Amino acid sequence: MASIVPLKDKKLLEVKLGELPSWILMRDFTPKGIAGAFQREHERLRKYH
Repeated sequence: MASIVPLKDKKLLEVKLGELPSWILMRDFTPKGIAGAFQREHERLRKYH
């Protein structure tokens, strides 16, 4: 049974090819959104070092 995850909350590798254009349009490409993405990735990597 597949889990029901909204397209907005899916990670890139979980998105099917047909859903890709919609997924890209849901991303936040504002400067604040991009900075938030870098910050989340930095925090994710920091806990392993």
